[in-house]
This record gives sequence, C-alpha cells and structure tokens, in this order.
Amino acid sequence: MRHQCFFGTALASIFACGQLALAQAVPTNQTTTTGMVGFTTNQTARLNVLNLNPVTTITASLTPPNPPNCTVELRFFDAQNNMVSQSVVPSFAPGTATFLDLERATVTSQTSPRAEIRGVVVVNPAPTPVGSPSPTGFCSVMVTLEIIDAPTGSTVALTSDTRVVGPLVVGGFVSDSSPQGRSDAARP
Repeated sequence: MRHQCFFGTALASIFACGQLALAQAVPTNQTTTTGMVGFTTNQTARLNVLNLNPVTTITASLTPPNPPNCTVELRFFDAQNNMVSQSVVPSFAPGTATFLDLERATVTSQTSPRAEIRGVVVVNPAPTPVGSPSPTGFCSVMVTLEIIDAPTGSTVALTSDTRVVGPLVVGGFVSDSSPQGRSDAARP
C-alpha cells in the first residue's frame, strides 16, 4: 500500500511538472525568412502572412478567454541585407492574412533592371519606444512571397519555402532553433 501511495504521488508530480513545462514552452517571438528572389521592372514583390491560429467561436462563460492577438512585422531586404521596406500589424487576429508590397523602383541599392530581395516576418518583434507594450499572444504563421506582373496583376512566381532564423525565444528563455540544436535533426 505504501508503494502505491508513493507511486501515485510521484506520478502526480511528473504530470504537474510536465504541465508547467508545457505552459512555459510557448514561443513569444520568432523570425522567418524567405530565400532570395529576383524581380525586375514592372513587377511587384508581395510578402503574404497568414495567421494559422484557430478562430474560436465558442462564447460560453466557462471557456477561458482567447489569448491576445499577436503582432507581426513584415520586412523586405535587398541583397546587401539593407532593409528596404517594412510594415507592422499590431493586432493580427487568428485566421486573417496581411501583406506588404514592394515595387521594383523602390529598391534603389541595385541599379540593374533586376534586383534580388528576400522577405522576413517577425512574430512579436521587440517593442519600440514608440510602440505600445500591450500584451501579445503567439501565433503560428504561414509565409509566402510572390512576384506579380504589375500591368496584368498576374502572379509570375511564388515561393512558400521559408526558414526560421536565429534563436527562438520560448517563455522568456532562448532556445536554439538551428538544426544542430534540435533533437529531431538528422545526425551525421
């Protein structure tokens, strides 16, 4: 009987610690980048972001409130890693999408007709002195980059191949998001 009580207490402690670890393992910010994409005169690059968090429609009083919406920052960088355009969406709701357009003429660092750019999306960027430090929730996002023919509005190229870059901030702790730091990464 004594062993059963000890086993039950140990099991309860493991579950409690596991729940605590899960509660703290919520990412608070993350940076995602596309690869380099070329575009030319009469083309527009469009960086699209979709908030993949589920939309909850239950309004019962017993359900916990929805976490706050997240903030996303969309950026374009040229081949020399200069930021050429950015936009901040402060209250990015679940199930919604946003985009940032960049016309070829605005990339002045490259003088040839063709310019190379990449898109970057930051979920919950660090607050700026001008921005309000309102509480934010985490959102899972899907990022695409398309090149649009400006005269016709047709998409001529699309990529959804993205990479998480830099450390992932999880519950106030920095987690290594590189393949070497992941347990699911292939080992040589």
